[in-house]
Amino acid sequence: VYYKPGDWQRQVISDENEGVVHGIYIYDWDGDGRDDVMTASFSGIHVHSFDNGWQRTEITRGYPGEWPQAGSSDLAVGNAGSRYVASIEPWHGHQVVVYQDDNRLVIDDTIHQGHTITTADLNNDGLDEIIAGDRGDAQSVFVYYREEDGWLKTVLDDGDMSAATCISADLNNDNLNDVACIGRTTENLKWYENLGGE
Repeated sequence: VYYKPGDWQRQVISDENEGVVHGIYIYDWDGDGRDDVMTASFSGIHVHSFDNGWQRTEITRGYPGEWPQAGSSDLAVGNAGSRYVASIEPWHGHQVVVYQDDNRLVIDDTIHQGHTITTADLNNDGLDEIIAGDRGDAQSVFVYYREEDGWLKTVLDDGDMSAATCISADLNNDNLNDVACIGRTTENLKWYENLGGE
């Protein structure tokens, strides 16, 4: 659903997604100058575009399991030479997945209960990193850097952040993107200030 300013009545975008719709990401997927609504659910990742009505397009079915261990839990769009979609799979799953140029690449299958994912250029190299939160036993936040031969996993927080949501923005106006996360079972909110470097 969405709400239109001036007409605060709930309007349905689509009722086609099946199961839990866990992730929503706003991005101009088709490059028409108008934001689209991207969703992550039991049935995968979809783009909802408006052009005289809403149309739903499948990007991927995500993890091919049985509900509720299917599809995708959260998504973000980034750029690493070309556009990619980063995803937590399946729902509250154990995989960090990158979809780029019609390929599915699992870059990590060791997280316990992935709950949030976002992208940002953290080192000002023109390539977006992936930030993923594990709210399970690890209660950790990880950053994945694009390298020539794959993705390098680093630890941003080891054991003190059961990340329900993470965002990235330049919080102190120093031209470096920072990360902020809110923890569910750890009951905390943290700002990870970017001090530069890797």
